[in-house]
Amino acid sequence: MNRFKILAILFILVIMVFTFTVSVMADNSPSDVPPTHWAYKAVKLLIDKGYLQLYQDQTFQGDKPVDRYTLAIVVAKILNEIASGQVGTNKDDLALIKSLTNEFREEFVGVNSKNNIYMTKLDALLKEQSITKEDVTHLSDEEQQLQIQVQQMVADIKSIRDENTRLKADVERLRVELDNTKKYMWAAIILGILGVAK
Repeated sequence: MNRFKILAILFILVIMVFTFTVSVMADNSPSDVPPTHWAYKAVKLLIDKGYLQLYQDQTFQGDKPVDRYTLAIVVAKILNEIASGQVGTNKDDLALIKSLTNEFREEFVGVNSKNNIYMTKLDALLKEQSITKEDVTHLSDEEQQLQIQVQQMVADIKSIRDENTRLKADVERLRVELDNTKKYMWAAIILGILGVAK
């Protein structure tokens, strides 16, 4: 029974090692870079050495721009391996590094240039936003002042209407008094004429 257990354990270990070896030895060839592509060897070497990784769909996506972070990671890995003695600095590796650096230099300069342009645009937008906020605050203050003035004008108009109504009442009262005065004067004149005639 012990022999059977030992054989079973060994069999399981062999299967595990075989499975691990097969997964490790799986093809790391990018599906979107054919072996005839001019950069295939460099891409394959960087992937095989672990400097670059494929995307989950096993593509390299070589047309995508490289950002400075990715470049920093790749260069740091290479420099760390050189410094620790894990990688010998042979001419082929140095030539590859030089070739890749030259190849991506324009791309890095372009990314950096675009970054500077975007930062300048962002600064300009932030300044515009600040000015707009100041304008909105100023307009809000002006609106409040105008509302106060409109309220004062409405109060003045009401006061003028009230005064106008009072003046109309006074004019009507004076007209009635004038009419009464005319009647009294005519009555006095008539009485005076009649009194003189007697």
